[in-house]
Amino acid sequence: MHTARRPARTLTAPVRIPHPRTSHALPREPASLAPALPPAFEAFCVLNRDGYLDYARAHLPTKQAHQLVCSVLGELAVGWCDIVSNLNPSAKAWTLLRTRVHTAAPVPGGLDACSAQQYDALVLHCRLGYSSAAAACVMGLDASKVRYLVLSATPARRHAVRRLGPRPAAFRAA
Repeated sequence: MHTARRPARTLTAPVRIPHPRTSHALPREPASLAPALPPAFEAFCVLNRDGYLDYARAHLPTKQAHQLVCSVLGELAVGWCDIVSNLNPSAKAWTLLRTRVHTAAPVPGGLDACSAQQYDALVLHCRLGYSSAAAACVMGLDASKVRYLVLSATPARRHAVRRLGPRPAAFRAA
């Protein structure tokens, strides 16, 4: 017995071509290609930028100080995960800033015998007028440590720090 093959049944459904959606379509290009910075880094910059600029301007011309601080903040942004994984991120960031400033403008003679922390505390407190608490915040130290560093400095060192270059514009008053 011979069975005849039946031809396969084909469905002839109409082919639907999707129409582009106009009202709820996703944007074809991103609005901005600028990388988004972590909010913690942005907050860190807001808290420390002025102190960093003041310290740099105490040693360098304003334009050079601004460029140096921008460079340091960029370096901090790139290594942000490493910075925040440190036990004291503010102190680590301050060390980077201090190193860059003193590479560009070495510590003046007579003050090079100070420890790095004492010198920085003297510049921030005696030269720039920062309170012990404000200087400590920028440096990543306790306020009591800054008070100790300032009070343990000789009067000659405190006077020498006050005579460093012109004061930043923000502190030129009366």
